[in-house]
Amino acid sequence: MSNVNPFTLSFGSTPTQYLPRLDETQSIYERIAAPTSLSHCFVITGVRGAGKTVLLTSVAKRFGEDDSWIVVELNPEDDMREALAAKLYSLCKIKHLFLEKNFSFSFHGLTFSIAGKNPILNIDDLLDRMLSEINRQGKKVLVLIDEASNNEYMKRFALSFQILIRHDYPLFLVMTSLYENISGLENEQNMTFLIRAPRIYISSLNINSIAASYQETMGLSQAEAFRYARMTKGYAFAFQLLGYLLFEGKKNNESERTILAKLDQYLEEFVYRKIWPSLTPVERAILYALPDESAVTVKTIMENAKMKKESFSKYRDRLIKKGVLVCPSRGKLAFALPRFRHFLDTRFDY
Repeated sequence: MSNVNPFTLSFGSTPTQYLPRLDETQSIYERIAAPTSLSHCFVITGVRGAGKTVLLTSVAKRFGEDDSWIVVELNPEDDMREALAAKLYSLCKIKHLFLEKNFSFSFHGLTFSIAGKNPILNIDDLLDRMLSEINRQGKKVLVLIDEASNNEYMKRFALSFQILIRHDYPLFLVMTSLYENISGLENEQNMTFLIRAPRIYISSLNINSIAASYQETMGLSQAEAFRYARMTKGYAFAFQLLGYLLFEGKKNNESERTILAKLDQYLEEFVYRKIWPSLTPVERAILYALPDESAVTVKTIMENAKMKKESFSKYRDRLIKKGVLVCPSRGKLAFALPRFRHFLDTRFDY
């Protein structure tokens, strides 16, 4: 066993011990690159730590291998329209459009000099001119946004994006977002294209693949590896976290009890404390109604939460979309997140 821990506690970075989502990456590529794509916008959503950013990185790499695509990553906390124009100017063969000195347009440290009968007066005109030339060259543009949130930059970019795709430009958008953030954007005026945008709900990692990884990197028996893999419930961050703790624990001769106590601590501090404030009182009541980690019938949960079916269904669906609950079989629900019942048992605010 190597002395270098192949697992990581960092969110978003691609770790050494990584289980690629090849099927999901290829599916996104095929849906966008199809001759007649059904949508110009796709949203990857899931709970914190589910692997949204790593999947987006994989998508960027896949499209980056195709010479007909220009891949641009934007920061959602900056003016994304200006950033897109600046990156297109730097990456594409369109500088010849901006060599005359009849008109000046400056931003992001770049000054464009533009000639012609129809001068460019604002950022939307500039993007229109750029994308027209990129389209003439037979190329397409893929914009990637990680952790899109309901802020003014995102609203302005979304409005400009809708205008540009109505002009039939080869412009596509893939972004990651928490369920509550994308729902907030959908409720804004003039954001109807987001309602129609296909959702890609990030799936759990394969338990067999997790077990094989643990077995290979730490020399565990097959039975041990599968037992620990099942503890993660396929949750990407838990796979990395438990792998990291097992690796360090093996070097330091720590007991399983100590390792699991650290697992609970890190899950709470890194993820669960952030998820908890985003849940409504009714959603919390439903979660408390699940007595343990096993699958529970909907009837039992409704009885424990003292809820009627009519109101329960709405909140159940929201908790599933948020990635907190999962429906393992018809009529049953279970925690999607590992050891979440233990987290609930330590709360003092309910």
